[in-house]
Amino acid sequence: MKAFYLSLCFLFLLIGCQPQENTTNQNDVSPTNQNASENNHEDLSRFFKPDKSIAKFIGDGNEFATYTEKTTWLDKKYVGTIVDNGGVTMMNIYKIGDDKIEIIYKEPVDHDATFPGLEEIKSMQPIETYFAMPIQVGTTFGNWKIVDTGISIEIPYKTFEEVIVIEENGDNYVNRKYFAEGFGEIKSEYIMNTDQGEKYIVTSTLESITID
Repeated sequence: MKAFYLSLCFLFLLIGCQPQENTTNQNDVSPTNQNASENNHEDLSRFFKPDKSIAKFIGDGNEFATYTEKTTWLDKKYVGTIVDNGGVTMMNIYKIGDDKIEIIYKEPVDHDATFPGLEEIKSMQPIETYFAMPIQVGTTFGNWKIVDTGISIEIPYKTFEEVIVIEENGDNYVNRKYFAEGFGEIKSEYIMNTDQGEKYIVTSTLESITID
């Protein structure tokens, strides 16, 4: 019963949170360079995966932690993702601003749902801030705070350098997200302290990227 309850909580967290694919080697997937120069570390468009990419995240600690994320560039300033974890399919739409990335749409959808038209998207209002500048330790946005900007992290996909970590702290839990330029979110970590004094840890890490 306890395991079911924790699984249900994590599914809610994710909500609040086909043709054969051409598999490519990790070195063949180019980092995102939509409307960005290679030397511009502050260009927020570089914190998303390439257009038409399908990323697979491998989960640990919960059946819903494994998921696929399909990224679609809708415009130079708007990016959509379809996330399917086997329990729910979520459509997310992000607006890239000069100093922050905002979530403007986040709803469960049918598996074969399509994105709204660009005019409708442009009329959408921000729901929450997903990421913000300046990219330095201490920057806060909403409930999130940048806690590191230069760590090295080894995950199934490859080893990333200069990874940015943001953190959200609740009464009995910690959420962390790990970002790499050119790929966006590459890992998430949810740690909850249970009533029994144990830690319930759920992670999702990038395992592969294919181009549809």
